[in-house]
Amino acid sequence: MHVNSVTRPLINTTKRIQASKNISPYERDKVQEICEEINLLKRETIEFNNNNQDKINVYNKIQKEELNAIQLYHFERIQKNKQVANRETILTKKELSKLSDQEQSFYKRHDQLVTNLKSKSSESLYTYNKLHTPKTPFVIVRVIENIEEVMTKNGIIEFLKGSQTIVREDDPAIANLIRLGHLKKVDQ
Repeated sequence: MHVNSVTRPLINTTKRIQASKNISPYERDKVQEICEEINLLKRETIEFNNNNQDKINVYNKIQKEELNAIQLYHFERIQKNKQVANRETILTKKELSKLSDQEQSFYKRHDQLVTNLKSKSSESLYTYNKLHTPKTPFVIVRVIENIEEVMTKNGIIEFLKGSQTIVREDDPAIANLIRLGHLKKVDQ
């Protein structure tokens, strides 16, 4: 693929965006330069009036490559912006200054949308700061008393005195039996 001197800096910037975890400044000058060259090529193509079809084909190919470079650049910025928008921290002024006007508008609307959603929803929906995954979802329990059959989230389990079994600790039926003393956690 032919890459001209105008698109090479933008392609290099796009590669840096992919590798970086942070937002890079919007390359307005590079994008503008490529857009100007595309417009220049379009005007020259129109002036040929189908007299030089080979040159028109070359110009169209260059325009397509330049448009692809711009689209790839914006696609990568969108992907990076989605990642940043989905994290819980608010962008600093320094990070906001790196964005284009449209991207800044997006973040302001996104923050307002999230704020409105949180204010209208119950607090219990936003427990992401309070929830932690258990170290192990399963626990080994020893049966202290015969319980017969117990209905859990995963189905029916039969507990016979003296036996051990692996169960989900977060299951309400299991947690209740542990609390009542019918089951005892076995330390591993």
